[in-house]
This record gives sequence, C-alpha cells and structure tokens, in this order.
Amino acid sequence: MERASGLKPADTGWITKLLYWAMRKRIGRVPKVKKLAAYDLSTLMASSWMDAVGASAKTIPILLKELVQLKVAAMVGCPF
Repeated sequence: MERASGLKPADTGWITKLLYWAMRKRIGRVPKVKKLAAYDLSTLMASSWMDAVGASAKTIPILLKELVQLKVAAMVGCPF
C-alpha cells in the first residue's frame, strides 16, 4: 500500500496535463515524484524546468548525469 498517491491527469488542470503529456513523450511515463509534485503547480513547474535544463546540457555525458543524480539522492537520504 502506498503512503501517498500522486495526482491523476483527470484531477489536474490543463498546465499539469500538458506537463504530464510532455513527460510521457520524453521518458514514456510520469514518474511518481512528478505526480506528487503536482499538488503544487509551482513545484511541478520548477522541477520540470530543472530536469529539462539538465537534460539539454550537451557537454556532460548522459551516464555522468545519471550518476550525479544518484549521488545527490544518496547525499540527501532519498530512499530510492
């Protein structure tokens, strides 16, 4: 059983639906963290912008970006 459930597209506004659509197009799904962030639109938009900026950087290899994300998650105590 989940402790928290994110917002479903039917329960959101048009901006969130648009962001969900863009995430599904880019990575094939809407991550749980984004569904949880959708409870506050400004948080969802800021995290989506941050992801887009990080993904658009061409000077850093993709593998290194993934490793940095894992390291940061470990440093802040992220359970996943």
